Amino acid sequence: MKISDNIIKEQLKNVYFLSGGAYGGKTTMAKLIEQKYGIYRYRQGDNFDRFAAIAIPEFQPCISLDRSQDWHGFFSQKPSKYAAWMQAELEEEAEFVIMDLIKLSQNRKVIADVIIPVDILKRITNPNQVMLLFAPEEMRRKHYFDRADKNEVYQFIMSFPDGKQLLNNVIEALVYDGAERRKELINSGFSYIERTDHDTIENTLSVIEKHFGLVDQKVQRTQNENTKGR
Repeated sequence: MKISDNIIKEQLKNVYFLSGGAYGGKTTMAKLIEQKYGIYRYRQGDNFDRFAAIAIPEFQPCISLDRSQDWHGFFSQKPSKYAAWMQAELEEEAEFVIMDLIKLSQNRKVIADVIIPVDILKRITNPNQVMLLFAPEEMRRKHYFDRADKNEVYQFIMSFPDGKQLLNNVIEALVYDGAERRKELINSGFSYIERTDHDTIENTLSVIEKHFGLVDQKVQRTQNENTKGR
């Protein structure tokens, strides 16, 4: 069964998408929006184990891939092959994410911290519901594994005798074809923020709030509440 994109778009009208790339600041911004506006926060990375439990090789071969027998081989594969696998896995995850967001957003707004390929986002949502956040290549190289949620993977890679070499290989895969990926995001038609060392959390949040119309909505709610109280 195929569900048409226009039907999916209608079902996702209550979702604000923070997408883009690794180390772009999506999780930080989503948390701040949740705290400030009380909007339900959904994080794609928190749900992978649940996706994997449902996935089957026929429909989700990348998510279903059994890496338990040869993790060293998995981390040491050519960066081009590793990068292609990661992109294919994101496309598989997108289906699970979309179903989650449809379910969660029927009676409330949702801020979605996700990485959904832009060609899919174009089909299922509107530009005013999407902000792309991403970091330049050198920043991702330097800081990708700094985050707490990546520490377990980092420690596991470094547990191998040639851990440093494996780590460098994984990082090369993460930034593989980076110029083309960056160009794709910039030319997607969606608003975007490319992270710099001079950004402030406050300024970035302000840009996102204005883009999503959150400030206007908050003002409108306050006005309505004041009117009711008269």
